[in-house]
Amino acid sequence: MAHDTRGVSAEFASREAAHAAKDRLTRAGFARNSVDLYRRDDTYVVWIPTREENRRRAERALSGRTPLRAMGRGGGAALEAVGSNPALALGLAALAGFALFGLTRRRADR
Repeated sequence: MAHDTRGVSAEFASREAAHAAKDRLTRAGFARNSVDLYRRDDTYVVWIPTREENRRRAERALSGRTPLRAMGRGGGAALEAVGSNPALALGLAALAGFALFGLTRRRADR
């Protein structure tokens, strides 16, 4: 192991959760054979050696906080905001209707 390499680790309550974290690391571009998974008392630990510039990416993959999941949570919050504001929901529905009308009229003119 190079001397500029440090490890990133996370603990999980179940073996399945630890394997899911290992899979997230491999999908994030880390080599599967460099990820260590071992048991410590009642928890499972996933550990990977990584350089400092890849540390945040490894931490995000281990915690499951990917940009896609963050967008999903943001989408849920936006949907909740629209649902709690009837005027905004009506305005968005009108805008969508106007856009669809414009698209269908454009096709009819051809």
